[in-house]
Amino acid sequence: MSVAAQASESSFVPAADGLPLCVYETGNPAGRELLLIHGFSQSYAVFKRQFEGSLARDFRIVAFDLRGHGCSGKSWQESAYSSSQSWADDVATVIRERKLKRPLLVGWSYGGYINVDYVRHHGTAGIAGLVMVGSNAGLIALTPELRQQMAKTRELTRGMKPDVEAQVAAGKTFVSVMTAKPAPDDMRDIMFATNQMLPTYVRRLIASRSLENEDMPPKLTTPVLLLVGNKDGSQSVDALRALATRLPQGQITVMDGAGHAAFIDDPAGFDAEIRRFVTATAPR
Repeated sequence: MSVAAQASESSFVPAADGLPLCVYETGNPAGRELLLIHGFSQSYAVFKRQFEGSLARDFRIVAFDLRGHGCSGKSWQESAYSSSQSWADDVATVIRERKLKRPLLVGWSYGGYINVDYVRHHGTAGIAGLVMVGSNAGLIALTPELRQQMAKTRELTRGMKPDVEAQVAAGKTFVSVMTAKPAPDDMRDIMFATNQMLPTYVRRLIASRSLENEDMPPKLTTPVLLLVGNKDGSQSVDALRALATRLPQGQITVMDGAGHAAFIDDPAGFDAEIRRFVTATAPR
């Protein structure tokens, strides 16, 4: 039987290097635990539909703003962003400070890379599994063309200069491509506002880190769900299907009609897939 959902709360916890991390919690305090990790230039608030939906009745949901993002601290130092260790340790900090017991890590887009960062440095013993939402998490070998394209994008990002009008325009474009259909007003506002909260200098510094994880598939020994919308223009469904077969416990779900932010395009379908995956991989 479900326990009544607790009141939502936000707090700050110190990262290993002292940077304040903004952590949000809601849901059923007695339920299985989900740690939701947002994508680049976003915030925990992007999971609003999950906080308000059926998952919150049965699961304890914790989410946090990545370093440099949203309400979390924004260091000026490149070392705060360039190493996978920092991102991994932030996840470990949230797990420890919130006393989570083997949570399921659900990483959207860039959050999928954070999932892999965590496993690289902390292993899989402390988690129930991984969900990569609209993300190959750098686990797929890059073609020479894609490697060249990523290098060019990285250099352009490193060369960015503060320009409010340009950032506003880029933010509007960003929001428009996240979903397969126009997002509801509240979700569009959240995505735009949090996109604008990522300073130019942080965008430049994050571009310094490597996103290649081709060595990691054999090390992802926990159950892994690759969840992707068939309208997600950033991902190759065929490549993700092939990746799933190379993971020790990999599987893939393709959500019909959903784009990059499948949890916004189809919240009920997304929540059902998370519930199914948890039930199938960690039955009580």
